[in-house]
Amino acid sequence: MEDAVAALRGHLMPLCRIVTPNLPELAALTGSAIIVDEASACRLGQELSRTVSTAVLVKGGHACGNDVVDLLVQPDRPALRFVAPRLPSDMRGTGCMLSSAQR
Repeated sequence: MEDAVAALRGHLMPLCRIVTPNLPELAALTGSAIIVDEASACRLGQELSRTVSTAVLVKGGHACGNDVVDLLVQPDRPALRFVAPRLPSDMRGTGCMLSSAQR
């Protein structure tokens, strides 16, 4: 798995305009424990953004609470918060749909 993470960070992500990791993926990409709070998600998203030189939209669906908070972080810019009500628990894959959407 470490080789795959290194390849993503070193070769693929720098080619992207934006990457959309969920909280467990962000933890794996930064070598951290699973994130449990918004401040940590923001800090690790900023770290990843600086490292791969692209925007990172941290998807907050794996966090707890009635609302989902997604964080858009970019190198040398303040983070933007996007808050929405949590979808029913049987709905999955919205982050995957977002990440594969075309302009």
